[in-house]
Amino acid sequence: MTDMNGKIQTIMTRRISLVQAIAAANCEHLRLNQIASGILVLDQKDDEDGTELGAGDAERATNADALAACVTLIESLETELAAVDQELAAITESDDK
Repeated sequence: MTDMNGKIQTIMTRRISLVQAIAAANCEHLRLNQIASGILVLDQKDDEDGTELGAGDAERATNADALAACVTLIESLETELAAVDQELAAITESDDK
C-alpha cells in the first residue's frame, strides 16, 4: 500500500505541475490576445485618420506567431494532463478492487 501511495503522490505532483503550466500558458494567451486587440484598435484609428496601413505588420505577425505557439503549448499540456488523469484513474480503480 505504501508503494501505491508513493505512485499516487508522484502522479499528483506531476498533475499539479501541469495544471500550473496550463494556467501560465492561458495567462500568456490572454496577454497576447489583448495585444492583438490593441493592434486592431490602432488599425481602426489609422484607417479613420487616413494614415498608411501596414505600419504594425511586423508586430502583428510576431504576435500571431506567438499566439499560435501558445495554443500549441496549451493543447500539448492538456493532452499530457489527460494522460496523467488516466494513469491516476487506473491506479485508483485498481486500488478499489
